[in-house]
Amino acid sequence: MNNAEQNISRGEHILILTPGFPQDEADDTCIPPLQEFLLKFKSIFTETKISVFAFQYPYLEKEYEWNGIKVYSLAGKNSIIKKILVWIHAIILAKKIHRDNSVDVIHSFWLGECALIGNYLSKKLNCKHICTLMGQDVKSSNKYIRWLHNSNLKLIAVSKNQADEFFRLTKRNIDEIIHWGIEEQPVNNNIKRDIDLLGVGSLIPLKNYSLFIKLAEEAIKIYPDLNCVLAGTGPELPKLKTIAEDKKLMNNIEFTGLINRKDIFKLMQRSKILIHPSLFEGFGFVFAEALVNGMNIVSFNVGHVLEHSKWFIAKNEKDFINITINLLSAKLDFGPFNPFPLAETAKHYDEIYGTN
Repeated sequence: MNNAEQNISRGEHILILTPGFPQDEADDTCIPPLQEFLLKFKSIFTETKISVFAFQYPYLEKEYEWNGIKVYSLAGKNSIIKKILVWIHAIILAKKIHRDNSVDVIHSFWLGECALIGNYLSKKLNCKHICTLMGQDVKSSNKYIRWLHNSNLKLIAVSKNQADEFFRLTKRNIDEIIHWGIEEQPVNNNIKRDIDLLGVGSLIPLKNYSLFIKLAEEAIKIYPDLNCVLAGTGPELPKLKTIAEDKKLMNNIEFTGLINRKDIFKLMQRSKILIHPSLFEGFGFVFAEALVNGMNIVSFNVGHVLEHSKWFIAKNEKDFINITINLLSAKLDFGPFNPFPLAETAKHYDEIYGTN
């Protein structure tokens, strides 16, 4: 452990408000950047107390310990009918916890219901409130924006692209930009990179994985033995499979469905190029995951995109396909690269919390 990560004593109490949280320590696919952040923050600031309210998931109402952090699952189950009850439960519970152990900072995730309740609680408990914008909460479809964008809460974006989108929508500047961080991964250089193209993510229209299929179809004309894997699940999965079947691409594309994060990392260490055709990202944590596992990336200018020799940014769909096809015959660098150190993220949030 270097000097930047030495244990630091802090006596404050941070209350995290989030729509979802891992139901146990094995649940590694539930908001991975939040998981990694809390584990790192707790390891550095050992005396800071962290409590978590999970509004919607897990679906069972309970109190439990997660890696030494107290979690209160409110089990909203994404039910509109239960929403107000969940909010009332959160308010009553927060006041009780505050009486027992004074809350110094409320940190809400997504500019949504958690930020709305966090804003109310910060006034009642007389504490600081910060909100991290996570993704599509900066879209005009987010009804909470009109209720919250003029409030006093401190707004954190996870990328400049996201901050710019929020300004276009609200004419309000973000207070800070703090990237998500990731730990470096042990990469086994003896593993053969036998997967040419890997896609990882939620299979929804916004992620644009129909371009993954179109790209594979074009590339296979030149590289008939092309090996592609698309990992993830979502409403687009049946449609994408049907397109691949109709185009006779199933011998070249494997659809894994939902798999855990450890297995995702194993796939990444076997893969050459991450194909991420998403039309929008708040941050794009999959970019950080791919880089620390030695992959190269082709994407559009979304999320926390970087100009780097391992990251290729396409201007349009045709450019995306051409870049990727050219890379398939190029000599690529598979060395791990981490531009998003996790300790740096934790330190930056500590400054925002004001726990110095």
